[in-house]
Amino acid sequence: MWIDREAAYILIAPTLLGILIVDLYPLFFNTVISLEQWKISTAHPAFIGLTNYAAVLHDREALHSLWVSVVFTLASVAGSYVIGLGLALLLSRPMWGRGVLRAVFIVPWAMPAFVAALVWGWMYNDQFGILTALAHDVGIRHPPIFLSAQYALASLIAVMIWKSFPFQFVVLLAGLSAIDDEIQRAAEVDGATAWQRFWLVTFPLLRSISMIAVLLAAINAFQYFPIPWILTQGGPANATNVVPIAVYNTAFLGGDFGMAAAIATLMFVFVLVMGAAYLWQYVREVQSLG
Repeated sequence: MWIDREAAYILIAPTLLGILIVDLYPLFFNTVISLEQWKISTAHPAFIGLTNYAAVLHDREALHSLWVSVVFTLASVAGSYVIGLGLALLLSRPMWGRGVLRAVFIVPWAMPAFVAALVWGWMYNDQFGILTALAHDVGIRHPPIFLSAQYALASLIAVMIWKSFPFQFVVLLAGLSAIDDEIQRAAEVDGATAWQRFWLVTFPLLRSISMIAVLLAAINAFQYFPIPWILTQGGPANATNVVPIAVYNTAFLGGDFGMAAAIATLMFVFVLVMGAAYLWQYVREVQSLG
């Protein structure tokens, strides 16, 4: 028994070492930087304790970035969940071409982020973009400038919904496939309408897996960097300045690595809380199945 346990430790040692080097060391180093006054003009960083954190919590731009990230996360996760649930309900039933449609709807998830950002950037272009052309075709003489300060955040949310709804779709489709058809038939025999069967039977049975899917999508959206950076770089007028972009700008444009590290640490704590909620829900799910 001891030999088997020792062999198991030896086998997982490379993975643990990789986690230590790739994840834990940068996290520790970032935390150390966040406690120092470390600017691009600083020759020798000096320990200043929690001063950077206090500065972040009193900085309007940092708080604005947090607000933008919260709106971006809530809206994109809600939109992707609704679309994913609708498609999962539709394609869980036998129909012609179901396999092809399932594959097609996964394409946005599989597409690299920079490719998606470039395609949507072209679509959003106010001079030759396809959305502007379609608006003119339906009689809208002055279509919105999608990446202007007024509409940029909503435009980013739309892209994020398009990019992330396949994840919700796949997870919820798996959840629907695990529901026994006999439950639905029994509800139908009892006289329940289609809406009642969904709201009183299907949706409660999907609650646990829905919570897991939503939490994972929220964690991903809150720390998402590529598409917002490629499309808007936080602009215009900081309208799309999500927290990851604020970290980048503070460090590499503002030259304040200590404050950038503090923002990144607070973002990590926020994500850690969501991750703890995910683990708690996962444990509850496993216990309920056991």
